[in-house]
Amino acid sequence: MPPNPTAILTALTGAYRLARFDPSGLSCFDRTPDGALASFFAAVLVLPAYALLLAIRLWGQVDDSPLLQVLTVESIAYVVSWTAFPLALHRILTLLGKAERFPGAVTAYNWSAVIQMAVYLPVMILSASGLLPGFLSEGLVLGVMMAMLTYQWFVLRTALDLSGLVAAALVMVDLFLSAMITDLADGLL
Repeated sequence: MPPNPTAILTALTGAYRLARFDPSGLSCFDRTPDGALASFFAAVLVLPAYALLLAIRLWGQVDDSPLLQVLTVESIAYVVSWTAFPLALHRILTLLGKAERFPGAVTAYNWSAVIQMAVYLPVMILSASGLLPGFLSEGLVLGVMMAMLTYQWFVLRTALDLSGLVAAALVMVDLFLSAMITDLADGLL
């Protein structure tokens, strides 16, 4: 059952506070196992923007691929991308002796994706529009990507009470998994 609108707004408020590097944002999340499960509703909220980003990224690259194949492959990749890092995180946290923090970390991580997409999508549309010179467009995209990685780092560091270095390693795991999933999906098109 999806979370109610009040729970969604509260979680997004927490994600916004974390984006401002305010650790009190964690208090806005339901950090129970049920809250972690409910936080996957963020994938539904992000899906339309993700589809638009996907269309921008794949425009002109998959002309010879049947639409059904593209939709199937990318739908599976979307689901896998939302579950791969939490699965890896669960194992890593078990090894680190922090498994009790897993539900809260997944909750914060998932809801933070909505904020990330709200920032990233306009930049990608602007970049794809050709309104900016190439170097400026690439610099803007790079800057936003670095900001998003910093945001992920803060979310994980705060939610898991980890050192900055360990949180950075987790961000790299997430980045690696995302790149691998994208490459595998693109290879099937």
